[in-house]
This record gives sequence, structure tokens and C-alpha cells, in this order.
Amino acid sequence: MIEQIIAWLSTAWIFVLSVFVQWGMVPNDLVVDPTVFVAENEYQIVWETSQASAAWVVVDGQVYTDQVAGNLVWDDTVHKVSVPMEALDAAKAYEIHWQHVLWGPGIQKKGEDKAKTYAFRPIDPSDGIQVYHLSDTHSNMHPGAETAGYWGDDLDLLILNGDIIQDPQVPSSRNFALRLAGEITHGERPVLYTRGNHETRGAQANNNPFRYLGAPEADRWYFTTRIGPLWIAVFDCGELQEDTNYADRAYFDEYRARETRFFERVVANAATEFDAPGVEHRLLVSHQPFMRPNEYYTDVKRAWAGLADQMHFDLALCGHNHTAVYYPAGSSSNGVTLGYPLIVGARPAHAEGADGVFIAAAAEFKDGGIKAWFTDQSFAVSREMIIK
Repeated sequence: MIEQIIAWLSTAWIFVLSVFVQWGMVPNDLVVDPTVFVAENEYQIVWETSQASAAWVVVDGQVYTDQVAGNLVWDDTVHKVSVPMEALDAAKAYEIHWQHVLWGPGIQKKGEDKAKTYAFRPIDPSDGIQVYHLSDTHSNMHPGAETAGYWGDDLDLLILNGDIIQDPQVPSSRNFALRLAGEITHGERPVLYTRGNHETRGAQANNNPFRYLGAPEADRWYFTTRIGPLWIAVFDCGELQEDTNYADRAYFDEYRARETRFFERVVANAATEFDAPGVEHRLLVSHQPFMRPNEYYTDVKRAWAGLADQMHFDLALCGHNHTAVYYPAGSSSNGVTLGYPLIVGARPAHAEGADGVFIAAAAEFKDGGIKAWFTDQSFAVSREMIIK
């Protein structure tokens, strides 16, 4: 009887709150600007509202909805809508909509249809491609956000390369990447997200990250994508520790084996991947460098390094080590000899010896060449690198 009363009160409270939202007594506001994530051949537009809502995106008159297998998602505050890359690139603008749904016994009504329009600029190679690489913020907004503002309005692509979130189970971490990307791009530039080892941890790692971030599938964070003349391969190393450390709840060995087979197929399909017509630059993005020692799946990283050599990368961008270091092609460590230049490009402000200075990496692909810089939150350049 007590359980029934508690259940009824819970339902009644949700219903009353829904009525208040319907009448405008509880605002249903936009919490963060959208983030336009890159995921293979589509963009995933993600944003959050203050109240649970149905949501959709309009691009050049075409409606794209937030749904799961035909069911419109209306009971969540975070909204994720997939849009074909070519459609948004052509339209250069999109409109997000969110609408509270009033529900209860015998009642289903819609609240106010709220909307906001955003300009969008796809990668523009006419003046070169300007990329900023940021990783290892560990749920600290500043000074990482300021550091990533290096290119200003010239930014073409923001890369958030893992360990952006410290702990998926902490409520304040759930939308951290959205708030960070929103502050940097304001929903107007594409964002590439790669998973770090911190995003793999805890019970919520199975749910929150995929809902809030950009990846082709909930169980696959590795992929390739083509953005203008730039071809990118995203490797996902997963967790650092052995599966046995997680009481039979982790199967990253199996996951990485599937990933190896995926990239073997990429190499076999070179003509439609990294050797496709129009590809001018090839970029490897991985949270963890393949040459990092002292991790038990070293053999996997060596195998991936061999596959990477066959993809003829011009540059690799990594994080994880909490350092800002450049390794030219031919550098060797841990049984891996790099066939491409590597930038480990993020020294967080809390790293040893950082003294509050966050250093990350800017890169420019222009006139067939590549340059990169280590920059800090004041936009001071600590090193310039001529890659190609």
C-alpha cells in the first residue's frame, strides 16, 4: 500500500510539473548551444534543454528528428539529431526545435514549440584548413576553453581528443563536453570527438557519453570520416587496465579485436578511403599514442601502428600523456617506429610543472603543406613545427 502511494505521488508530481511547464510557469530554456559532431558521413547535432522535450532539426526545409526506432524521444533533456553531412554543408544553417510534452492520465498535449537558428560553416579549404586539438581537460572548463580559442573565427575543425570528461557518473560531467564545445564553437563549426580512457569508466559510461557525444554507434567509437579534402581515422584504445580488473564487466580485448578488423578493411578499401579522389591530407586521431609504453595491450598498439603505416598519414594527433611533445617520422619507442609525424598535444594546467598554463596544439593544412604550433590560453606560441 505504501509503495502504491509513493508511486502515485511520484506520478502526480511529474504531472503537476508538466502542467507548470505547459503553462509557462517553469521555463523550458536552451542550456547550451548545440555541438555539431562529426561521425562518419553525418553530423550529429546535440544540445540540452532545461526541461524534458521532444526535439528536431530543420535543414533547408527538411525535418530530422530525435528518435529511437520510430519512437520520438520526448522524455529527455539532451537531444541528439543526425543530419547528412552533405545536406548541412550545402545549407550552411540549421534550426533546432524543442517542445515540452504534457502527459498524464488521459492527457497528451504539446507545449510551446521553441526554436533557434544557427549559421554553420563547413570546412573551408580556400584559405587552408585550421584545426585546433584539445584533450585532457578532465571536466575543467578553464583555461582549456580559452586555449582552444586560438583560431578565433578562422577555426574550421575542433578536435576534442579524449579525457574531456573526468567521470561520466558525476552529474556535472554529463554535459561538460557540450558546454565546452558550445563555448568554443557556438554551434557554428564541426567538432570531432574521440573517447579517452576516463570516458569508459563507471556504470554511466554505457549510456551518457554516446547520448551526449558524437560517435557512429553506441558500441563503436572508432571510425573514418572525410571532411572536405581531409581524411581522418579515429582510433579508440578504450580502457587502460586489463579486463580482469573490472570483475568480468569489461571486454575491451574483444572490442579492440573488432577494431583491428575494422581498420584492416579500411586498408583493403584504400580506393574509397584514404586514397579516394580529392583526399589531400590524412590525419590520425587517437587519445593514446601507439608508442606509449607500460600498458598491457602493447601488441595491439604495435599492430595498429603497422596498419597506420599503410594508410600514409601526414600527421597524428594524440593526448593522454599530459605533455606537449613533437615526434618526427622515424621516432621509435616501445617497439613502434612511427611512419608519420606525431604531436602529443595537450599539457593540462594541472599537470606537473604546468603552473596553471594549459598548452594544446593548433594545426594548419594549407597549400599542400602542414604547420603546427603549441599554444596556451594567452595564445602565446611556445613552439612552431613544420610538418610538411
